[in-house]
Amino acid sequence: MLSRRALSALLPLALLLCAAVLPDDVIGLNERAKTAIDEGRHGDAVKLLEEARALDPNQMVIAKNLAWAYFLRGRSSLEQLRFDGALADYRRASDLNPEESAYRVHLAQLLVRRYRLHESKAVLDGLVVDDPESGDAWLLLGDTLSLQDRLPDAIEAYDRAAKLGTGNVGEMAARAAERTRRQYAVEHDYRTDKTTYFVIRGPSDHDGPVFSVRLSGVLERARSEVCNALGYYPQQRTTVLLYPPDEFRAVTGTHEWVGGLFDRKIRLPIADVERDTEQIEASFRHEFTHLIVSELVPNCPTFVNEGLAEVMENGRGKGLETLVSYLDHHPGGRDAMPRIGDLPNTFMEIEDRDTVSVAYLMSYAFVDHVAGHHGIGAVRKWVESLAAKPLAEAYLAATGRTLSHEEELFRELVRTAR
Repeated sequence: MLSRRALSALLPLALLLCAAVLPDDVIGLNERAKTAIDEGRHGDAVKLLEEARALDPNQMVIAKNLAWAYFLRGRSSLEQLRFDGALADYRRASDLNPEESAYRVHLAQLLVRRYRLHESKAVLDGLVVDDPESGDAWLLLGDTLSLQDRLPDAIEAYDRAAKLGTGNVGEMAARAAERTRRQYAVEHDYRTDKTTYFVIRGPSDHDGPVFSVRLSGVLERARSEVCNALGYYPQQRTTVLLYPPDEFRAVTGTHEWVGGLFDRKIRLPIADVERDTEQIEASFRHEFTHLIVSELVPNCPTFVNEGLAEVMENGRGKGLETLVSYLDHHPGGRDAMPRIGDLPNTFMEIEDRDTVSVAYLMSYAFVDHVAGHHGIGAVRKWVESLAAKPLAEAYLAATGRTLSHEEELFRELVRTAR
């Protein structure tokens, strides 16, 4: 996701502003850079404008145009999941045109996506000083502070964003402030234990470090399984919050059928580690898969995201059988199976348990089908391709088969399964 916010505020800079006052050779380079940008050759535009700037280092028009070219090149790198390149270009754009706050918002947003929270906070601390009226910056600072478990500070930042932000920004900030207040009311006296891969937080009356060591072994095994299957290894520690079941519902506000939640932290309802080890592992695999997908493609369609998480939770080769078994005991039978395009954009807001069960099972079965026919690597490639391509185009790029054809084959397998 390139921009949860602020992209609309970042408009292309006029590449011919004040051309009359530029030397002829600089004008020529600027003109060629404009053509390169129009043709999507952002790297060429960067080179041309760097050359122009070397000829006239004090010309602010060229510096601003160069910043825009760097931003566009960074955006292209991000679509190709070249994160380091995108970060470097966003930083360069911010340095060249510090007056354009949206560059720093995008830089900080990508840093948060990569869980580089200290860097994100440093960027945002400077931005809210330079542009204290930026609701976007305060909202993202709230996200950063929340991920650092600085919940009171996060609430303060969210409140500022709710006051300053307009439209969707203000609404998101108000919801985030209310959600974070619920979390802090429950979590303020939780203990924190750090292991190699995890920050584990839970009620202080647990068995202290012994509890965390015992649990970390369970989580590390599950983490290894998911990472090895998907060929992706997050670099940062994962925050895992463990709640008594009633506190989990109070904090998350989720339906009783929800067995875990990922909101950049993994939240799990835990009653008894020894008794519930198998369920803890399964739920963690599901939510940890969401973490990996969030790093790759934050705007991944829900049915792909949930389907892959279900495969990691429940295993390969069981999706079709599980879906058919459910539908055969369903009033509508197999004819009740929805089409992929009719699945909800989010499953979290579904009120009816039967509807949400069908949505999850359909997602599981279809992604499991794709993995079975094309390999789990193709599923990951499909997910990665969604960074720059629509759903059907991404599927074709990943598998060489059209999504509509794959869905018809899948539906026929469901209809004829015994």
